[in-house]
Amino acid sequence: MRQADWIARALTPWEGDYTITGVIPAGFEAYARVLHPVDTPENGGSLVRWADVAAWSGMPLRPDAQYHSVALPPTDPGGSPPGDGQSPLEGSLYTGDAMALASIAREWTATPQDCWFCVWDGYGWDGPSVSAYLAADGEPPAIVEEPRRDPVPGQVRDGPRVLLPHREYLLYRGPAEDVVAPARLHGTRGQCANLWWPADRSWCVASEIDLPWTYVGGWPELISAILADERIEALPATPRDPVNRVEDWVSGWVNELADGVLARGEASVTTSRGTVEARLRRPGKLRKGALFVRTERHDGSAGSTGDTTITADEDLRASLTLYLTLEVLGLAGM
Repeated sequence: MRQADWIARALTPWEGDYTITGVIPAGFEAYARVLHPVDTPENGGSLVRWADVAAWSGMPLRPDAQYHSVALPPTDPGGSPPGDGQSPLEGSLYTGDAMALASIAREWTATPQDCWFCVWDGYGWDGPSVSAYLAADGEPPAIVEEPRRDPVPGQVRDGPRVLLPHREYLLYRGPAEDVVAPARLHGTRGQCANLWWPADRSWCVASEIDLPWTYVGGWPELISAILADERIEALPATPRDPVNRVEDWVSGWVNELADGVLARGEASVTTSRGTVEARLRRPGKLRKGALFVRTERHDGSAGSTGDTTITADEDLRASLTLYLTLEVLGLAGM
């Protein structure tokens, strides 16, 4: 769709060092990250910000902080974290933050009533609803697919699509406040637009579906206003910032696990939030390997158990590091 062609041209490839301009267009003078809350009233809880979690853990909320930077500290701070150890919402602004951001951003465009919005077409809103029915006589439950009303208006569902690298979006148009339009639709669970910008392209907002924050690019004065507004929680960003990184103490736990698993076939490590146990069955010429992992949190909340297939042609150390990193980060609710 031609309205979004400029975005496709300004995104950097998802290769090598994955920086924020793989999510939001390059070329703006300033950028910010709006942090998604850990819990919100619309989810039935209270509003819990990253700063609340940082206050619990005693860790600074630095501009380059990942969620685990404050939720998985080097040492156990004691007690349960705010939000009961949940992770922030991924892929969408909290609707309260979206409205606050729209009210700020509309002051920095000549076309506040004429904005474009993209919603990822992968939420399955137009798919069937899958239900399980318990059968009689101890038989396994029957899985039944039932038709579900598509909440997306027909003119949007049948309208033009925006094709960007790795993502396909539905497109709609309206004033800046319509960023929350998808959240008003039945069954969308508070989802806001994933990508939005005014017709004059003076700024752009991007909520990548797998990230617990939203990027904003625009004039330095706009970014300063966002950072200063107490209604939202935001940190400064630069185009060179990596999208994801791992804190040194987390890498230390992971390396300890990987060393033990490679040397002895099994290992465990105790972190500030819980324990991770891992056991490796090495791959051979005629069989695939497997990594078995069990996690348990200190606060008594449920841990997890899982296994991952590993093939002989993989870089074993690199594969172990990747899988074990995900398991350790999972202790922080991620």
